[in-house]
Amino acid sequence: MATIKRIGIVGDPYNVGWQGPGVHEAAAAFRRAGLVEAVRGVVDEVVDFGDIDVDLPPRDDSDAGLLNPEQVKTLSRAIADEVARVVADGYTPLIIGGEDSVMLGILEGFRRALGAPIGQVFMDAHGDFNTPATTPSGLIGGMENAILTGRGPEDLVKLFRDEPQLAEENVTLYGTRDLDPQEKVALDHSQVRVWSADRIRGVGADEAMRQVVEDLRSRVENVYLHIDLDILDESEMAAHVLPVPNGLTSDEFVRSVSGLVSSGLLCGLAVMVFNTEKDPTGTEAKRVVDLITDFLSA
Repeated sequence: MATIKRIGIVGDPYNVGWQGPGVHEAAAAFRRAGLVEAVRGVVDEVVDFGDIDVDLPPRDDSDAGLLNPEQVKTLSRAIADEVARVVADGYTPLIIGGEDSVMLGILEGFRRALGAPIGQVFMDAHGDFNTPATTPSGLIGGMENAILTGRGPEDLVKLFRDEPQLAEENVTLYGTRDLDPQEKVALDHSQVRVWSADRIRGVGADEAMRQVVEDLRSRVENVYLHIDLDILDESEMAAHVLPVPNGLTSDEFVRSVSGLVSSGLLCGLAVMVFNTEKDPTGTEAKRVVDLITDFLSA
């Protein structure tokens, strides 16, 4: 039986901090693939709290260096409220669908319910450590780790409170393999821990996560896990929004997540950035469901 006993599923049917097809339909795709029933088979209790439902302001892409900030803020506030409520009700949140910009709200929800400090393991091919000054795209879904640690526009950095939501040393990027040049410079001059896919393979997935857990445990009692599905190699899952070569195998991924699940530090997780348009038969969504049940039950 998994270390996690009670899971509360929350769907994010929006795509506000990114631009790409199919992302807003991912939560529905995972449910159609049997996610709720599958998770009920490996934990004691599962409640599906449904999807976030919020009235968004009009999309605003007028600033090429910071696209659509008001929708990101509005959705982040709504997700913060829901995550805090689910945790207060005694459940470990599993947030499905959507894209990475809403981490601003997810981390705030955990902080309200659990207090600071919070740790984060960020599984993604990318670093998402750009700012408007360095971004090649203007997408907030490529900036959220910088914002969470106090870099970037003040209205986003201070969306919920005056101080950064995360201390740099409590952020671990895991499986990273595609960094923009100025983003890499910023990470090199930060205290963020970076575990590239090659570094993970150098020691093995079990040992890599053991070291990550040991490092975080020295400073925090609660860790949020963010999974952008491009952590996986495209040979493992085809429904990527932005595929990057040399991703983790399914076995490396499951072993890594299982190590964090069994650590007792995990306070919640999200599985995001899935392109439903590349999955017309639902096969890829079922693959994601299988991976989730694998790491919860390993």
